[in-house]
Amino acid sequence: MPVEKINVGRFNISVRIEGEGKKGDIMLIHCLGLSNRIFDRQAEFLSELGRRVFLPDVRCHGESDKPEDECNIYDITQDIEVAIKKLGIKKLYALGGISMGGMISMRLVLRNPELTDKLILMGTSADEDPGRERFMPMILNLLQTVKNEKDPEVLKENFRNAAEYVVRLCFSPQYLEKDNNFDFWVSEALKSQGLGAIYVSKAVIERDSIIDKISSISVPTLIMAGSNDMAVPVRESEKIAQKIKKSKLVIFDSAPHIFTPEIPDKVNAEIEKFLYSKD
Repeated sequence: MPVEKINVGRFNISVRIEGEGKKGDIMLIHCLGLSNRIFDRQAEFLSELGRRVFLPDVRCHGESDKPEDECNIYDITQDIEVAIKKLGIKKLYALGGISMGGMISMRLVLRNPELTDKLILMGTSADEDPGRERFMPMILNLLQTVKNEKDPEVLKENFRNAAEYVVRLCFSPQYLEKDNNFDFWVSEALKSQGLGAIYVSKAVIERDSIIDKISSISVPTLIMAGSNDMAVPVRESEKIAQKIKKSKLVIFDSAPHIFTPEIPDKVNAEIEKFLYSKD
């Protein structure tokens, strides 16, 4: 898995690159609290189709640096925008993301309408966070703990609890019971535990609404959602589909919030159809 460290200002973000790209470049941006590993099966599939796949780790996630600065959703978007330029990408064949990654992707396209030929949105929202009242108290409580707690064991326990919460929110119980899925994803979630990651979470939860702006998105857009999404309700995807004219909405029955590792064949089939469609 070739990885490049891209300086986006005062810190580096990690970008994994799969495939040679003879048939175009694709970028996929992961969700809050995990890493680009959620797209392992998509990266493998798309690279076999001749695509070059760019998989960034958002700041404070995965293998990227962990700056401890407050930020907003546009700062995070700018990180990716700078990385795209420094990677020498002039035009993407497709840009996509899941949850937070979809929020970043929409903002990238609004800022750079010519950036991509196609857009892929998964389990995401263009509105203010519908779960803000539910999630913000947890974020603020963890923020105060990290700022004030001196005992490293207490901090470690809090981070472990937060990582397990993220994993259970993202995936189905059935999937987490198989193999070592639970332990693997908790280990990935633990990479995004710290003061900077809390600020990223706060930024995503406090994001502005762009629901009235996305009607200007003119590229063909594939929107996918899981019917059992416990983090971002399906209605958020339906709202996006109503606003973007050239969009197709696919709802996977019984799928959770982060469905890319759970039902990779179904996801890949929809992506393949979309990439080869003329609309």
